[in-house]
Amino acid sequence: MKKLITYVMMNANRRSGTNPEPAHPTLPQHHPKQWGQAVVEFALASTMIFFLLAAVVDLGLIYFTLQALRVAAQEGAVYGSYPHAVKDTDGNITELVIPYAEIANRVYWAAGDQGNGFANLRDLDGNGVNDDVQSPKLYDQDSVATDPNGYIYVENLSGFDTNDLQPSCVGDERGRGLQAGGSGCWIRVTVRYEYRFFFPFAPVFGNTVRLQASHLMPMRSQYYTTP
Repeated sequence: MKKLITYVMMNANRRSGTNPEPAHPTLPQHHPKQWGQAVVEFALASTMIFFLLAAVVDLGLIYFTLQALRVAAQEGAVYGSYPHAVKDTDGNITELVIPYAEIANRVYWAAGDQGNGFANLRDLDGNGVNDDVQSPKLYDQDSVATDPNGYIYVENLSGFDTNDLQPSCVGDERGRGLQAGGSGCWIRVTVRYEYRFFFPFAPVFGNTVRLQASHLMPMRSQYYTTP
């Protein structure tokens, strides 16, 4: 009987030209308030995604910048591990010295003529002007490599325990230190760089952060003198 009534009602609807769709109880009902809520949620989510993307980009650039600084520090340490000999008029060695200015030059030019890449090693202070053309010039002053807070810091160290090294290894005494084949002598080169954030999204951190890398290696003096 129920089937017959339903069939009759459907035929009547067809003849009258109306075919109303029954409301489905499980379909969502869209209201203006729900659309507004979706817009707000999208704005919040997209902001968080942007910040995460910015953080990932900057962390990646920081990683590659540190790699460039490590290479530059190693370049300077390798060059500085060979002390230069100072001789008298008779050709006798009077002193062995560490070429601080030349080490700084090696660091500055470790990335080539352009100094480009993830870190511009010729502009360590990040002021937009290459350090070798600044006035006063920084790269040819010994103080730039002996200042503990400078962008390039060279340490002359002595000891046999790398965890307890002390300054410094003597180079002006015959049969000791640098004049004994560099036994117990070490050199450490530290390079610092002002990294500028690619996405300066957080003013609390500032626009730049100072990165640094160091390389420690034994002195490789080929000079042996007798007391």
